[in-house]
Amino acid sequence: MSRDASEPIDSELIAALDLGSNSFHLLLARPRNGSFHVVETLKEKVQLLAGSRKGEIQEAAFKRGRNCLLRFRQRLAAVSPERIFVRGTHALRQAVNADKFVAELGDMFGPQVEVISGEQEASLIYQAVARGLAVDTDKLVIDIGGGSTEIAQGIGTEVTACASVSVGCVALTDKYFNSEHRQADAFRLAKRDVVVALKNLRTNHPELCGNHGVIVGTSGTIESVQTVLKANGWIWDALTKEGVARLEEAIVEEHWFVEGGLPGLSPDRVDIFAAGAAILCGVFEALEIEEMVYGDVSLQHGVMFDALDHIAPGDRIAADLAQNSIDNLQATFEIDMAQARRVQRQCEYLYSKTTTAQAADNWAGDEEARQILSWSAQLHEIGRRINSAHYHRHGAYVVKHSHLPGLSKVTQETLSLLIRGHRRSLPRLAFQTFEPAVAVRLTHLLSLLRIAVILERSHSELDSPLYEVLSGSGSIHLGFSSDWLKSHPLTTSELAVEAEQLRTAGLKLTYCDVAQT
Repeated sequence: MSRDASEPIDSELIAALDLGSNSFHLLLARPRNGSFHVVETLKEKVQLLAGSRKGEIQEAAFKRGRNCLLRFRQRLAAVSPERIFVRGTHALRQAVNADKFVAELGDMFGPQVEVISGEQEASLIYQAVARGLAVDTDKLVIDIGGGSTEIAQGIGTEVTACASVSVGCVALTDKYFNSEHRQADAFRLAKRDVVVALKNLRTNHPELCGNHGVIVGTSGTIESVQTVLKANGWIWDALTKEGVARLEEAIVEEHWFVEGGLPGLSPDRVDIFAAGAAILCGVFEALEIEEMVYGDVSLQHGVMFDALDHIAPGDRIAADLAQNSIDNLQATFEIDMAQARRVQRQCEYLYSKTTTAQAADNWAGDEEARQILSWSAQLHEIGRRINSAHYHRHGAYVVKHSHLPGLSKVTQETLSLLIRGHRRSLPRLAFQTFEPAVAVRLTHLLSLLRIAVILERSHSELDSPLYEVLSGSGSIHLGFSSDWLKSHPLTTSELAVEAEQLRTAGLKLTYCDVAQT
C-alpha cells in the first residue's frame, strides 16, 4: 500500500474490511478497554456474484469491487497497513478467477489480506455475537450472506461446531428469480435448495441440530426480514416460526410483488429480498426453529475482535462487556457519578420491594428488567453534558444511537425509552410500539426510575430519604420516616405531579410521612 512518508499515521486506528458476496463493509475503530470504539463504517453494494458463470466472477463485478475499494482506501490514508485486516468470503474463495483480484488487494492494503474458509467465516461471526452482544448461554448463530450461509454453535466465546453451506441471496436470486420463473415458483425452488442443503448438513454435523439454546441471526437479510415482519404487525420483536411462515404465504400464496416494494423494506434490498426470505424460511423449517433473535453484528465485527487479539493478545475482552459500555458512556459524557449511584440505589431498593413474592404478579420483573433499570439510573443524566434543557431527550438519543458492545439493539431501545421518560411527561405513545405485556412491565420500570429521581432531588448523600414501600395491584405507597416530606417541599410537590402522571397510565402512587398515618 503506497503512502507518502509525510502523511501522519494514527497509531491507534484499526480497520476491518469484509469483502462479502453482496456488499463490501469497512469498520474503522479504536481499541477501548478490551473492546473497540467505532470511528466510522462504510458499506457499498458490490454483488461480486451477480452474473457469474461457470465459477467465474464477471469483469464488471471486479470493476465494481475495485472502485469501491479505492474509495475505502482514501479513508484509510492514516491507518498503518499492519492494522488493516481484509477478509474475503464466499465469492473470492469459490471463484476460479479470483487470484488476480486477491493479489491486487495485497498491493492496495498491505500484508493483512486473507480469503477465509466458510468455517473460519462462521467462527468469526460467532465471535461477533459472543463478544459484541455478550450472549453467554448456549447459542446457535446463523448468518445469511450473498453466496453462502454460515452456522456456528457454541457457549460463551467458545465455538463448538461451525459449518458453511453454499446457499446465498445473490446466488439464488441469479439462479431462480429471473424471467424464467414466476416469483412464487422461484421462492419454492430456492427454499427447496436450502432445505436440501441443510438436511445434508444435519447428517454431517448432527451437533448443529440439537438443543440450540438461544438462536441468533445476523446479516442484512435477517434484519430486513425482521423489519418487514414488524412493519406488517406479524411479530413484536424476535423472528418467529409463525411470522416467517406468514411472510412465505404473502409471497407465494398472496402473490406479493416484492420488486414493487414492501412495507418496511429498504429499496437497496428489494432485488435480493425474496431469495433471502426463502433462505430464512428454509432455515426455520430444516433446523426446526421456533424463534430467532436478530443480532446487530456481522463479520466485520468478528474480524475486528480477531484483530484486537492479534495486535494486543494480552488485552482480552472485558468480563462484563455490557457494563463496560455503560462505564464508557459515563466517562465520555462526564456524568455526575455520585448522583447516578444515589438514583441507582433508590431504583434497586424500589425494585426489590415491588418484586417480592406478594407483588410479583403486579410488578412483573426479572433479572434482565432489574439490570436495565439499573443501567437507566446510571445514565439518566447523560444528556446534561449536551444541553441541560430537555436533557432527557438528548440522553435518549445518545443511548439509542451509540455503539454499545454487549447490549442488543432491543436493550438499547428500551434503555433509551426509560431515559427519555424519566422526567416530565410519560411517553405514552412510545409504549404502544411494544407488546401489551411488555408495555406494562416497562411502565412499571419507568415509574420506579421517575420516583427514584424525585427522591434524590437534593443531589446530596446527607439528604437521601428513609422510607418503606408497600405495593399492590397497580399501586405503590411510600411511607417516609418522621417529617421528611414536610421538610422537603420540592420532592413533595413533584410527587404530587407524579401521582397524577402515573394515574393516567393506570398506576396509583400514594405517599405520606409515617407520623401522619
